[in-house]
Amino acid sequence: MREAREMVQRPPRLPRASRGLGLLLLALSSAAASGCKGAHGSAGSAAQPDPRSSDASVEAQAAGGTALDSAAPPDESIPPTSSDELTARARHLLEAITKDDVDLATDIVFPRDAWLGLRDTADPAREWDKRVDRPFRRAVHRMSKQAEGAQFVSLELGHTVLQEAVRRRGWKKPLWSVHGSRLTYLDGGHTRTIVIHEMTAWRGAWYVTRLH
Repeated sequence: MREAREMVQRPPRLPRASRGLGLLLLALSSAAASGCKGAHGSAGSAAQPDPRSSDASVEAQAAGGTALDSAAPPDESIPPTSSDELTARARHLLEAITKDDVDLATDIVFPRDAWLGLRDTADPAREWDKRVDRPFRRAVHRMSKQAEGAQFVSLELGHTVLQEAVRRRGWKKPLWSVHGSRLTYLDGGHTRTIVIHEMTAWRGAWYVTRLH
């Protein structure tokens, strides 16, 4: 009787091949379920917008549409009086003078586009040509006769930095300016200096608005 009861209670034993097939089907079912879950999770993540990219886009549009503009320091802050980028642009100025080629120093001249947007005048483009571009070109040509073979030493900004007042037919916002900056160079073993009459700050950098 015991043997009969045991035979009734025990489930039938499957052949070894059948057991292997069952385990394989079970594994495939689990993998498919995990894959579907992962796919749904990825789709859900992709559908969510990145708030950081949206914020960056808004800031860029507010600053003029470029990431560089959004990262520029405000004009209310006084730019550093010395930096590697200012030194590099001062070297370009001396090179332009020694070679009598004003196009080598366009990066140190106050930008024309900025001038057009910041000047409260009837014709800011004409004013930029008259007050910035043409005088700069004449000064570079005149100085080139005195600085042939010059070697750059340093650029030292003037000691007094002033904030320009907002006024009619002038600046629309209070930019910083400095007079009497000194471009020092070596020429034939002698130390010489070019005095830059006026430099004006815009978006964290100094530019020449009047060379001589």
